[in-house]
Amino acid sequence: MKLNKCRHRLLQLIISVVVFTCVTSLSYAQTFDPNLHIDYQNRLLTLSAQQSDLKNILLEISNKTGIYVRFPSSIKKQITTKMSHVSLRKALVKILKGTNYAIIYSGSGKNRAVVSKVFVYTKSNRPMISDRSISQDNRLAARIRTYEKRIDLMNKKLSHLDKNSRIAKRYVKQIRSYENIIEKLKKRIR
Repeated sequence: MKLNKCRHRLLQLIISVVVFTCVTSLSYAQTFDPNLHIDYQNRLLTLSAQQSDLKNILLEISNKTGIYVRFPSSIKKQITTKMSHVSLRKALVKILKGTNYAIIYSGSGKNRAVVSKVFVYTKSNRPMISDRSISQDNRLAARIRTYEKRIDLMNKKLSHLDKNSRIAKRYVKQIRSYENIIEKLKKRIR
């Protein structure tokens, strides 16, 4: 009886290993492209692609850089390019030329804009945004950044004060007010 249990467990283990290996190799086979090489070091991208699928390039860039990439499954575009030590933004602009896309930036500690998300659209699901709304959104985003800087400054001042003092309470009240303003501005952007 014990021998049958051991055989049964061994058989389950072997089947599990075979299934895992098959699934892993199939998923690797779908994204592996021998004509594609991407390297990302010191915020600079090196890319070499020879008739590579745009989807594979975007997935590999996402894996190497950690940015969020979203694209429709119906996109069909082959890329042939070679770039060495270029910024991520420049590389994306070059490989996405001729497609509808949006690059989203986030701020870093040194006030440098860093690519954080990339959205690729088909012509049918491209968002219709007028130039006027874009400029208004930019103005609102600039106001949000101004209030966020004020909050940071007040938090620094607050850290040096007694939490029960009148000034500290006034700073906390002002910070809450700024946070409410930021939320209202964010709703206007959406």
